[in-house]
Amino acid sequence: MKLGVSTYCFRALMASGEMDLIGVLDWVAASSAGHLEIAGMDGEFYLEHDDLVRDAAKQADDIGVPIVNYLVSGDLRTADDKEIDRLRRQLDVAHRFGAGIFRHDVAPWDWREQDPGEFESTFERVVEGCRAVADHAAELGIVSTIENHGFFMNGSDRLARLVHAVDRPNFRVTLDLGNGLCVGEVPGKTAAGLIDIAASVGVKDFHIRRSAGDGWLKTLAGDYLLGTIAGHGDMDLAGLLAVVSSKPELPVSLEFEGLEATPKAIERGLANVLRIAEGVA
Repeated sequence: MKLGVSTYCFRALMASGEMDLIGVLDWVAASSAGHLEIAGMDGEFYLEHDDLVRDAAKQADDIGVPIVNYLVSGDLRTADDKEIDRLRRQLDVAHRFGAGIFRHDVAPWDWREQDPGEFESTFERVVEGCRAVADHAAELGIVSTIENHGFFMNGSDRLARLVHAVDRPNFRVTLDLGNGLCVGEVPGKTAAGLIDIAASVGVKDFHIRRSAGDGWLKTLAGDYLLGTIAGHGDMDLAGLLAVVSSKPELPVSLEFEGLEATPKAIERGLANVLRIAEGVA
């Protein structure tokens, strides 16, 4: 398994200034991870700091830590030309990073359609926007992806339908093994339904409860989720990684979003995922 780590794991340390992108790359080089996924997410930071992108790409090449995926926010609910142009420029950033995969959202994380009619009309515009982004990605030799993320474009059936509708050979899925829980989908169904159209995989773990106190995320199924160290939660990582092992060419990136202290939590998560993967290989 090609296991790496996402910069999302280091978001608190990067936000506080304790680590920067070069520091994260150096950390990965000294760890059991083999690649880095860069979560640009909200904001235009990397669009506005081309010198950092250049330096990070060079450092990644010098130390042998490939940058495989670049993730950003996006809102294609209206297929707005301005937003499509912004995503095309973000694709150029991915290209400068040397990433072969680009992931963009199509709606704000917490947005949900109010009725089936709104879903269908929004879906048509999302397809149009994804095609425009994927076509520019193809010019750069990049695979454009959508992640099962948030409350609108989530669930394996919706993602598979979108990939089919966009109908571009370089438009695939960044498969998050846990995010389907947000819309009440069993992780095994998510993995089985999307593994054949996945370009990359994100692995994480959650505590899952039927009731919980403050700080937990309530899902559409009425469950409550709290991120934790991979291997410490309630997800069946052995079963999920067995599905992932059928596609050994896919890069798999650890995503940690728990309350435990980093970077120790990241080290433990990597060790646990590698141990579990070896057991199901």
